[in-house]
This record gives sequence, structure tokens and C-alpha cells, in this order.
Amino acid sequence: MNHSDLNGFFRLSLQRALLGKVTENIRGVIASLDENNILLTFYYDGAITEEDKENASEIETEVIADFDEEFTIDTSVKRFDYPQPIKLDNGFLVYLRKE
Repeated sequence: MNHSDLNGFFRLSLQRALLGKVTENIRGVIASLDENNILLTFYYDGAITEEDKENASEIETEVIADFDEEFTIDTSVKRFDYPQPIKLDNGFLVYLRKE
């Protein structure tokens, strides 16, 4: 699979994994794919609960299940309260809440 096909596949995998999983307190999700390394960052508004962490873990599992065993995935769950602007340093926005 070439690089552009892999990026498209990655984006579709993320969209599928997020279906039915986006909660009202998720402000944004940023993802990146660098060679065989996947990075997911979830930004939450307010205190992060164990349920929030479990939800992010389920999304992570859905994504990594679509890739071969040579891929790794790292997921971060961060509190980032509104109105702080979410800045895109690396990767791309998968989800951004309307605020």
C-alpha cells in the first residue's frame, strides 16, 4: 500500500472507530501517522473520568485492529477546557466540537 492509500485508509479507520463514540465532553481528536506509529490525542472539556479513558481506549482498539502487527499506537487523553483554543501542532483533526 502506498503512502497516500495508507493515509486515506487511516482516516477511514478513524472515522469508523469514532462512530457512536463521540461524547459531549470531547472537544477534539487529533491523529497522526508517522511510518508505522499512530498517535491519537483526545481533548476533553472538564474532568476526565474512567469512562472517558475507557471510551478512548475502545477507539484506540478499533483503529489498531485495522492495521498489521508492525504498527504501534499511542493514545493520550488530556483535559483542555473551553475556551482554550485547540492548536494543531502535528497531525490532523479527526473531530472538532462546535463551540
